[in-house]
Formats: sequence, C-alpha cells, structure tokens
Amino acid sequence: GYIPMRDLFTSPSVSFAYERGWRQGFASAGFPGADKEYEMVREFFLPLKPQTVVDMSCATGLFTRRLAKGNDFARVIGCDYSEAMLLEARNRILSDNDLSSGSIRTKLDLVRCDVGEIPMQSDAVDALHAGAAMHCWPDLDSAMSEIHRVLKPGGRFFASTFLAPYFRTVQAASGDGIEQQAFQYFEDVDVLREIVMKGGFKDEDIEIEVLGSACAIIKASKS
Repeated sequence: GYIPMRDLFTSPSVSFAYERGWRQGFASAGFPGADKEYEMVREFFLPLKPQTVVDMSCATGLFTRRLAKGNDFARVIGCDYSEAMLLEARNRILSDNDLSSGSIRTKLDLVRCDVGEIPMQSDAVDALHAGAAMHCWPDLDSAMSEIHRVLKPGGRFFASTFLAPYFRTVQAASGDGIEQQAFQYFEDVDVLREIVMKGGFKDEDIEIEVLGSACAIIKASKS
C-alpha cells in the first residue's frame, strides 16, 4: 500500500523538482540554507576526523555532493528509500564538474535503503547527517534505533527538521495543503528530544536548537 511519508518522494517528477523549488521553500521555516547548514554539519563532524559519513534520506544528493566536495572525509554514502531520488542524485553527481574532475579524493556511494533497516554493521559509521528528513520517516523509533546502532561509540548524528507550525502554515496558505499524514508533526523540542533518546542517545549527549520559526537542528553523540 501507499504510505505517504515513505512514498511521496518516490515519484520521478517530485525527484526532478526537489532541488529546484522544494528545498528553497524551507527558508520560510528558518532553515539556514544549504551552505550554512553544511558549515554547521562540518563544524560538528570534523573534530572526530571521521572516515565514513552517511547522508541519510539524501534525496537528490544536494548534501551528499557537498560532503564529498569538501574533501574532508574518506567516504561519503548517500542513502535514500526512493529509487527515483537516487537516480536523480546519480545524474547530478555525474554532471557535476567538481566531482568528475578527479580532484576529489572522497569515495562517493549511493545506497537504496530504509532508515528503519539500515544495511550496515553496528558501530561502523563515524557520522550521520539527515537534512530535512526526520518528518518524512514513517517509523521514528526504528529509524533512531538504527542510526544509534550503526554509529561508532563517539559517533555523531546531525539532523535538521521542521516543527509542526511550519506544516500548519503551509496548509493554511494552500487551503488543503499537504495531507497531514504525509509528515510527522513535532510539536516542540521536547518531543524531538524524547524521540532521539528513545533511539538510545543519552539526554546529556543531545543538543537541539530552533532556528527561525520552525527549523529544529539536532546534534547528538553516541556515548
């Protein structure tokens, strides 16, 4: 059956349009923009000197490409449930002159997987990024448990997501808007903290801040 949260992004037309408009619209919620978010991610990950970084729910690979171009990591793995998104990501990687010039040392891979069932060994990943993604995950408990499992001890998780007011604004503006069940509604930071803790992260290892009206930035470390 069709699960909106999981299947909304599996359509080729949505995949094609994603970077051309969808993500730009995030600015109204307080999202810092791809450049600024990348700097925040880099600042959080680099002290670990990570070898392997996963970009979970990578969509068209906007962040996957950025993480690879930074030349800071030995390997970057972009993961998404949607084959259409990964196809678009692959096309964009192939047409990116910086990535095809041979000056990038980072090994770049794309893997189709469900965040609730990550096909990686436990304690294998140094750092994991999930940009504008958590609100699209149908089973948050499984997702967070899996992220915690694959991270090495000391590994770091960085996520950006929407708080509920953003979706209410979108719905009000469009009359019907996006079907409510297509996204997880996070009422506040406490709800998000609880979800991350349920996955196995400790309270003292989680930091959440809100940018603008409805963009939550989550930073967590596996102790």
